[in-house]
Amino acid sequence: MLELVARKHQKIKKKDPSRYRTYSFIATLAIIALIIGVSYYQTLPSVGHIPDSFIFDSQEWMAFVPANTEFVGYVNYKQAYSVTGNSSLFGTDVVISLPQLGFNLIPLDLIYEVGIQLPEPTYSGSALVLQLSSWKQITLTQLLASSNTTKIQRPLSYDGYVVHGLLMKELGDKSPGLGFLAVVNGDVILSTDKSSALQNVEAVLDQISSGRASLFDDVTVQRGIYATGLTDQDCVAIFVGRFATQLNNTEMATKSVISTGGDIQVSRAFLFPSSDIALQRWSQAHTIYRDATTYSILDSWLVVTYDYPLSRLPVEIVGI
Repeated sequence: MLELVARKHQKIKKKDPSRYRTYSFIATLAIIALIIGVSYYQTLPSVGHIPDSFIFDSQEWMAFVPANTEFVGYVNYKQAYSVTGNSSLFGTDVVISLPQLGFNLIPLDLIYEVGIQLPEPTYSGSALVLQLSSWKQITLTQLLASSNTTKIQRPLSYDGYVVHGLLMKELGDKSPGLGFLAVVNGDVILSTDKSSALQNVEAVLDQISSGRASLFDDVTVQRGIYATGLTDQDCVAIFVGRFATQLNNTEMATKSVISTGGDIQVSRAFLFPSSDIALQRWSQAHTIYRDATTYSILDSWLVVTYDYPLSRLPVEIVGI
């Protein structure tokens, strides 16, 4: 009997070292996991905050943009030429042609351009707001005033503005199509969309005549532009999109292109439902927007910023 007890005791002793090794292995894994977890969270940024009061430079062109706009892109050609010193930066191709008037526009004729994507299904189209160089404004006004009704449609009246129906051709179009155009305080509003051109122009005219709040009166839009680093300095381009992006769960995206001396700064800010979700998209942002200069989070906005040479500018003024 004593011999049997002794044997069992010896077996228990033999099992103990393996148990200790198992416990030691599990403890080691737990420590490694803890170290990895701590290291990961240390790589995440602290969440910054947009101040309750900040400078927002409301510009005259913003009044043209209806509050329900899906996407807007503003490009300041004059500023782009100024910062680069290159008058051939955007080439010399005709960007807008009005063949009935013998009138063409090339990039050098533009001070700025605002592309407005109106919401579906009401409009399903887009409108352009163009500020032209002074001599091009004068030429267009004279041509519209002197053209007889056998060459172009009889002008329409809408909200007290004159709307012209003309054949138009934008860069990339194979042939001219009927579009509509109005001149308001020197700015040209036009649309070439086949099914909704007149409606699109009227939507912008409604915005002007009504005095209603524009897209840029929305505090969320203002915060998004602020998040990109744009306050009151001159900029080359601004973009705002209220749609999904490559980053999951985005509710809005803004982009600014700013001159910084001999370079440009390009910043994108993506709005998420919360700062926690913005943090969850941190790794995805690093994957999609590689080699950025900085990544940061301001409240629920994830911001990606690049520093580029001036030669990159034409590429960066094409959408978000």
